[in-house]
Amino acid sequence: MLSGCEDIIVDSETGLAYLACGRLRARQHWLHPDDPYDLAHEEEVDRVYVMDENDIYSEIKALERASDGSLRPFTQDFRVHGFDIYWSPGARQEMTFMFINHQLQQNAVSIFSHKRGTDYMVHVETVASDLLNSPNNILAMSQRAFYATNDMKYLRGIMREISKYLRLPNAHVVYRSEQGEFGIAAKGIRYANGIAKYQDWIYVASSGDPGLLIYKALPDHSLVLHGRIAFKDSVPDNIFIDPLTGQLYCASILKALETFRYFKHPSLNTTATAGTKVLCLTPQDNSSARFDIQPILIDSGRLMPTATIAAVQRRNQVKRLLIGGVMSDALVVCDSVI
Repeated sequence: MLSGCEDIIVDSETGLAYLACGRLRARQHWLHPDDPYDLAHEEEVDRVYVMDENDIYSEIKALERASDGSLRPFTQDFRVHGFDIYWSPGARQEMTFMFINHQLQQNAVSIFSHKRGTDYMVHVETVASDLLNSPNNILAMSQRAFYATNDMKYLRGIMREISKYLRLPNAHVVYRSEQGEFGIAAKGIRYANGIAKYQDWIYVASSGDPGLLIYKALPDHSLVLHGRIAFKDSVPDNIFIDPLTGQLYCASILKALETFRYFKHPSLNTTATAGTKVLCLTPQDNSSARFDIQPILIDSGRLMPTATIAAVQRRNQVKRLLIGGVMSDALVVCDSVI
């Protein structure tokens, strides 16, 4: 059974869904970096899966090239948070996976190449920077360039807790260029979470000031704020954009404090009051700055603890919603909400 699926990407051409999943216990290390953690008994690394419309899924194995050119299993830490896929123009079978990777020694972005139809992806590079201090999600812009959100300024210590509970505006978005240079693209965000792009607009989920921030990129890749979509009674996490309609699907948390407690102590069964709301945001016009917001699923916590991603899958006349959660022990499939 798939568990801990924090993020999901769907190939709009094939309808195949790609999921980054893992054991719940291992997620504790990067969800709560100040807490003691028994690395010696960590169960296994995270895994990436591809799934069709019939719930048949298989693993895409992470490999790397040895010095002699042969392929072998990826030897670096692989602890995945958000991820994204870049499809090469004119050759969509050539895919680049970019993963937020919470390695033991550093936070990083691990980049892999994958050819559609194969059961493996090959490591290209793992990049790190002082500006990737607390990365959460990523937007792939090319085979090398990306935007990444840092949810808070501080990775550890009392200031991280203060930032979280006081919702301080010290999160930011970074950009990594084709040349490998890092810079801050947007700042002053209260807990920057999911990030996604549609046409010329880039959307960033602000979990500390619940809503979506709407940006446009300048030629120097800095982001200019054009608007904000406020969420009234839930906290946004990851964003999925349906490329066929321009609709945004956002998994949001109903009670953030209960969710924090569940993430820290899953055995306490606080999920009955944590809950999830999945919102569908439909553009009112071509500006992509004004939306009609419709809740399409509300769950008190009995279906799943809480969700971090809701993604639309279309394949062979099947249209459904895939809902994953970083600390959920199952993947939820909804056939009748969209």
